[in-house]
Amino acid sequence: MGAVLEKIENSEAYIAIEVAPDKFEQGLDYAYRKLVKQVSIPGFRRGKVPRPLLEAHFGKEILYQDALEYVVPAAYEEALTELNIEPIAQPDFDIQEIDDGQPVQVKVRVAVKPDIELGQIEGLEVRVPRMQVTDTDVDHRLEDIRSRYAQLVEKTDEPAEKGDVLTIDFVGYIDGEAFEGGSGQDYSLEIGSNTFIPGFEDQLIGVKAGEEKEVKVTFPEEYHNEDLAGKEALFKVTVKGIETRKLRELDDEFAQEVSQFDTLAEFREDIRSNLVLVMETRKKELIKQEVLDKAIKATEIPLAESVVRAQIEHMLQQFAQRLASQGLTLEQYYQFTASNREELENDLRPEAERTVKVNFLLEKLVEEKGIEVTDEEMNKQIEEAAKSMGVDPEQAKQNLAGIMDSLEYSVKMDKAVQYLIDHAKIEEYDTSEINKAEAEAEADAEAETTGDE
Repeated sequence: MGAVLEKIENSEAYIAIEVAPDKFEQGLDYAYRKLVKQVSIPGFRRGKVPRPLLEAHFGKEILYQDALEYVVPAAYEEALTELNIEPIAQPDFDIQEIDDGQPVQVKVRVAVKPDIELGQIEGLEVRVPRMQVTDTDVDHRLEDIRSRYAQLVEKTDEPAEKGDVLTIDFVGYIDGEAFEGGSGQDYSLEIGSNTFIPGFEDQLIGVKAGEEKEVKVTFPEEYHNEDLAGKEALFKVTVKGIETRKLRELDDEFAQEVSQFDTLAEFREDIRSNLVLVMETRKKELIKQEVLDKAIKATEIPLAESVVRAQIEHMLQQFAQRLASQGLTLEQYYQFTASNREELENDLRPEAERTVKVNFLLEKLVEEKGIEVTDEEMNKQIEEAAKSMGVDPEQAKQNLAGIMDSLEYSVKMDKAVQYLIDHAKIEEYDTSEINKAEAEAEADAEAETTGDE
């Protein structure tokens, strides 16, 4: 048995492996012992058919698949050790034609970590918008809270408006016949929530409690139910009740009821402080992403297709888990969005490629700059994990024992990102000036158009 590294190209190693005849014979014997338990030949008990007779009856090729599955993985692992290659994705095997009594030739293509040379990653110029919390921001947040605590008050004579909640019965018809799934009773519908077919909710604006209304809509062409897609429908709607939201007065009493503060002024300051924290977090994340984008553009990072596909598969699994937490499957998602797996993979590909490039770049930065993790830094991670788990640090350390290497790797990557940020030239710009310039440009363009007329 032997292995030869033919070449490394585009972050993929091409390996030629030769499995000696005696090794392959061991695989054939293993395959025979596995198969003989499953076949019957007249005159022999199950499991007692001699191998020469079995091969003569079925053909020797019937043993090849199991024999290869027995010998090739071991030969591949031996080749990796011999050639000192560390794969980062599943290999692609190409078994050459098998000749009886001859060595088995196996071609392997496997992704390896790319040998990259960092570009000019110090002094990266990054521009981010200047973020500040204004009184208007606080007012908007306060109005959101006020809306959340609004009381529903019944409307008796007034017409329905956007934002009102209607209790309705409805029956849907296509070509004069009621269709399955098109009816409901005592259904609570907020006008403007966009939970019904486009155009349905708008036609209920102006109705009053007790009235009946005919609503005409057209199902979207991409509607998940193919029997309804693109068809016109008539819904007969009975409005059984209307409720509108009555906003509370913004005063100290309201602040005491919805917060831990005694006065509205104190509550406003707390809202401002929280918004500042949110904006600071958003700013840090924006700087991080901008720096990483500039860094990967400055460095040539070849990608093997198998590595990208592995990342896409990982992202698909994460997406499926998020859907499952909402009671949905990937198949249902494809149906609801009129898409398929191929389209979703294509949508995920740019992010997958960027993620892989970022990981390779940061790993190279960790290696080149000698970035290490101190005991103090690891203890801090454990303490933070302990708080989130609600346990003491010693218990958290035991809980994390199996993933300490992954935790250390994560800390190193974070430190590598911080290295890029610390060595970047970060400039903040005022968005109000840009908005003003855009508004002036639009005004000039409109004036020119008016003048031409």
